[in-house]
Amino acid sequence: MITKYTYKLQGNGKDSWHVDVHDCQTEEEATIENRISREIVFEDPNINSDTNMNNLDFTKLTLEQIQQLKNILGIN
Repeated sequence: MITKYTYKLQGNGKDSWHVDVHDCQTEEEATIENRISREIVFEDPNINSDTNMNNLDFTKLTLEQIQQLKNILGIN
């Protein structure tokens, strides 16, 4: 079994992803015919949302990463 994630921009401007499960061994073999299920999700499935904050070392961030963090937090 293989799971494929395909990005799709919705008509309302929202991000979404098709999550397709296929009965095959490689992504190249995945077709509509061997697709078992399809789900649409609105959070990027490639990002692990269960980040353990204990593993983050903010002292090793690059200047670009610090700027990205400031942008996310709304700090400029």
